Amino acid sequence: MTANRRPQNALEKCAACEPVVIKHNLDPSAFKWLWAKYVIEPNLSQHCTACLRAEMIKAPSGRGGSYSRKLSRASNPTLETDRIISMNECTSGISRPIYICGVSANGYSSKQNYAHNLHAAILPIHGATDEFHFEDWSLSITNGLFTRIPTAEELPGSFKDLPKEFATCRIFRWAAAVLPKLLAAPPSDRASLLLHP
Repeated sequence: MTANRRPQNALEKCAACEPVVIKHNLDPSAFKWLWAKYVIEPNLSQHCTACLRAEMIKAPSGRGGSYSRKLSRASNPTLETDRIISMNECTSGISRPIYICGVSANGYSSKQNYAHNLHAAILPIHGATDEFHFEDWSLSITNGLFTRIPTAEELPGSFKDLPKEFATCRIFRWAAAVLPKLLAAPPSDRASLLLHP
């Protein structure tokens, strides 16, 4: 992992900034669901994908949704062969954190897939590079750094008594414990939020 430059603020508004570019070896058929969101803020009354409020992405048809169309099993039929993806779907001009989730098909029908689900979160940082490896999957990025996904024990105290589906949800844990610090300007402790400080 190499960080060439760290911004003054966690999120940069910059039309000239290059988008996060992801080089991957993902096989969409290995996932029940595979998606990414450009995250605006948390919605901590929910867990799973609903706990991430995301920028709306316009589809070619004019309709939109909150999921990336490029890093999507459902929307990108050439994802398996498109090994390099430029995450440039935001129209707001703000470099947003990106959350990637792949719900593994391995063990899904018997509810044994949890350990095999792919979770990766990216803080966009112009000029930085990073890598993430999980089981058979590799993601290499330019213009970003991977952030940590906290454990249930690392949840802030106010979230300790929530039902199990919140505490076990890696998306919720990231939204509750990491995302608020990423959105702070300036971030309170960026190094502790990174996968590779």
